[in-house]
Amino acid sequence: MKVIEKFLFNKIQRHEKQKTLTEMQLNSIRNMVSKALSNDEISASEFENILSQTRKQNETCIKFEEEDLEFDKMLSKKSEIFI
Repeated sequence: MKVIEKFLFNKIQRHEKQKTLTEMQLNSIRNMVSKALSNDEISASEFENILSQTRKQNETCIKFEEEDLEFDKMLSKKSEIFI
């Protein structure tokens, strides 16, 4: 049981880190958009920066999902030992 508790605790910690990172990235994107719109016009470089940050955010989310799936598989294998 302790092994499962440890894995779940680690999963909770990972999710908290993921949430914090995601919030920081989204705030960064919001700030870029607000700054770009402050003069009612978005320059090509501002647009590229926003698009780049958005892609980075999407890649980060995909990475988190893949890590979670891998972790869930590992947890499932570990839990089978105790059943």
